[in-house]
Amino acid sequence: MKSNANSEHDPAPLPSAFKAMAWASQRPVHWMSPLLAGSTSENDPVADISHRCQNGLLNVIQEWGVAVNQKQHKHFSAICQCGKVKFEAVGPPILTASCYCTSCQEAGRRFEELASAPAVLDPDSGSGFILFRKDRVQCVMGQEYLEEHRLKPDSPTRRVVATCCNSAMFLDVTKGHWLSMYRNRFPTGAPPLEMRLMTKERRVGVELADDLPNYSGHSGKFMLKLIAAWIAMGLRRPEITLGKTTRGAQ
Repeated sequence: MKSNANSEHDPAPLPSAFKAMAWASQRPVHWMSPLLAGSTSENDPVADISHRCQNGLLNVIQEWGVAVNQKQHKHFSAICQCGKVKFEAVGPPILTASCYCTSCQEAGRRFEELASAPAVLDPDSGSGFILFRKDRVQCVMGQEYLEEHRLKPDSPTRRVVATCCNSAMFLDVTKGHWLSMYRNRFPTGAPPLEMRLMTKERRVGVELADDLPNYSGHSGKFMLKLIAAWIAMGLRRPEITLGKTTRGAQ
């Protein structure tokens, strides 16, 4: 899928923590002195409340930190149809989308014509993708089966197939910083689609549902998420060489 990135969602808010800090900030300084001294008194209910407030605030912050850490280290696995090729991605994807451009449709039809190949296109002619930062994706098994295909020999966009079972695995915009993994290669845990792109080029007669944003071209949200991911990468564009050793240009 060509450029126009859950999409890294912001961590969950801290309503309890903010309430606690607001409460403490409104109290006279001398009310907090027992807390700052590290002790409380049974004869000083305010100090006891302050102590409980601090403990509650620390607990909320710790829980929030654990949740963020787990999200940053979440693993996604993409597997070919026969199980010989496996990819792993770490951390939240940039975004998920279905592309209806003529190039993705043409590539999908070509791949589906290969022997025993699994479906690539959805019934509505879209190709579902999960976009990850290139520095967060790796092939952990079956790299020797990967082969790249290009719609034209000089095309900057390449699509890589697992030749063991002709499963389309990913699309690589070689000048970009993201990798578009085919969503149907994630057997479990695939995040839901966020949007549909390039719908003006969808197959004739296809009526799209209104359950997701439908963009005739590339959306601003799509572009902003890609830019945010690139900034987070320090404006780097890692090269993905998987599949290049056995190139099969189309």
